[in-house]
Amino acid sequence: MQTRASRHRILGLAALSILLPACGGPKSSSTSGPQGGPVPTNRITINLRVEAIDDAPVVVRANLNDGKLAGASYRLDGGDFLRACISGVCRSMADNDSIFTPDYIARFDYQAGVDYVVSFNRQKAQDAPDSRVKLPPGFSIVTPVNHQPVNDGDTVAFSWSPAGAPARVSLNYAADCTMASGTHTFAGGSLADDSDANGREAVPIDPVLNFIRSGATSNITRCSIDVIVSHELQGRIDTAFDHGYALGIVSHTVRLDYLPR
Repeated sequence: MQTRASRHRILGLAALSILLPACGGPKSSSTSGPQGGPVPTNRITINLRVEAIDDAPVVVRANLNDGKLAGASYRLDGGDFLRACISGVCRSMADNDSIFTPDYIARFDYQAGVDYVVSFNRQKAQDAPDSRVKLPPGFSIVTPVNHQPVNDGDTVAFSWSPAGAPARVSLNYAADCTMASGTHTFAGGSLADDSDANGREAVPIDPVLNFIRSGATSNITRCSIDVIVSHELQGRIDTAFDHGYALGIVSHTVRLDYLPR
């Protein structure tokens, strides 16, 4: 396994990329185009995720934006709307009421190997009716157990079944550490990719702890380290969009409990 200490700042960078578009707030899908008309569909980027986390319902989440690093999301109005369907069951996707970066969400029961289809329906511009993605098969974490104690120098054996191929498998972490000063330090990032698709990875704890200590002004007294094992399939977006992505993700989380000796 290759750990990626240099990527431990990934969540911070992701947060930055979310905040940057927020600076200008969302734009209207129906009036932010040329001469105050609708934004042409071929100038819109769609970011689509269909995600099953642990045993929660499947969340279909779409964000429409201008595709720029410091750009803006679009709030749908003027009769524009998103709709998600699976196996003949369709639901309108509701705005999550975000002030800055509105996502559109629908929830379904989990079904593997079946297309979740998202359609963008418009009153005065081109429709994009066929963005789709499948979810990988479900899987179970075999080892370790939830709340397994860990300490400095430990390497934890993670295994899951089935192994996941052809889905891409990745391990990420999110840590919440209490410091001797009483403050909390949060960190997250990438741990490994199961590139050999054998359903197991060895995860050393020290890179996580060392990263947290690198910016700390007091000692760690305890940490909750959530390790997220994700199986991911790529879907496809409707060709009417400028660009974007469609991902189907099934993930499970195991919590490790760190107490220094």
